[in-house]
Amino acid sequence: MASKRVLVADDDADVCALLAVVLRPIAAVTTVHDAESALTLLASEPPFDAIISDFMLPGITGIEFVRRVRAEPLTSRTPILMISGHDRSSVDASAREAGANAFLNKPFTLVQLRQTISQLLAPSVTFA
Repeated sequence: MASKRVLVADDDADVCALLAVVLRPIAAVTTVHDAESALTLLASEPPFDAIISDFMLPGITGIEFVRRVRAEPLTSRTPILMISGHDRSSVDASAREAGANAFLNKPFTLVQLRQTISQLLAPSVTFA
């Protein structure tokens, strides 16, 4: 069983299922479909080692979610990957400004995903 834990927040159940399967060899994955559920889990569960958030979430946007994660002392340094199907340059800049460590534009390859998460789970993560 993987010792690292990753939280995925994406309103697309298929994306959540795909991420869980792809990341299973390197991390235990918990999925939620909105930012409010993710924030509740982050406050009530043992710390996650990384977070993957979609840019477009129902209710609270992915950008606002990242800002809230960064504002909490328990999660302020948790590595975050933002994923999006929107225009890469504007979303990437907004994601990094909010505090995301990495950004992948959909569609991304499974290799890109695994490499990015492996880098975020490494002890020497750099913060934006």
